[in-house]
Amino acid sequence: MSAVAVASRGGDASGGWVLARARLGAGAEAAGWLRGEALRLAVRLDPGPRTRWAAPGTLHPARDPGPDAPTALRAWAEDRQRQARVRHLLAHGRALSFHFPDQGGAWYSLAAVPVPHPLRKAGETRMTEPTPSAPPRCQAAGNVTPYVAEMAVNVTRATGGPPRATVRCALAAHLTFEHEGIVRELDGAEGHVWGSFGAGVPVWRVRVARPCTEQAGHLPCGLYADHPGVCVPARTDAPAAP
Repeated sequence: MSAVAVASRGGDASGGWVLARARLGAGAEAAGWLRGEALRLAVRLDPGPRTRWAAPGTLHPARDPGPDAPTALRAWAEDRQRQARVRHLLAHGRALSFHFPDQGGAWYSLAAVPVPHPLRKAGETRMTEPTPSAPPRCQAAGNVTPYVAEMAVNVTRATGGPPRATVRCALAAHLTFEHEGIVRELDGAEGHVWGSFGAGVPVWRVRVARPCTEQAGHLPCGLYADHPGVCVPARTDAPAAP
């Protein structure tokens, strides 16, 4: 599988800084990372005045005219036709870059660049190449508050198990600050209730997500459709429900 280096950056007139980066497979994996990173940045930049993890009175609507990076990032991530085009171009080895200006001269960008294949030695063939090992797991864990547990039950009418009190990140090891884990397992094949959490921040968002249809080596991927990062098998060490 071809590799793609993906990154998000942010800055202003004084310079730019790398916010997150990874090396992933071309096509759906890299496109999923870019989409997830766009949504992560949009939520962090424009979380909304009713966000429960922010202290009361610390967030308020911004009404200044000018460019709006969070809105543009969210619109880019939620445009299905554009995301399909991104997956197509990355699968065919194209380098991509997207720029999102913000107020006060600030800006954010997403980029994906194909990584060249290393040259093979004389006589070396694909048959002699080692089988890639499973990616290392993220070991982060987050708590589920009673309010979020209630949300995990009410978010869908599908039957399933009770919400977990603690969730472990199901993603492969990553550099971003946002983790994803299963808060509540649902019956059937329609997916599970997934939650987002951060370092020291309990699960703050839940939604029902359909399962990823890709393979993690010889096993089905245990994540959700359009997840960031590489595919990984379903966790076997997830915390049990209380």
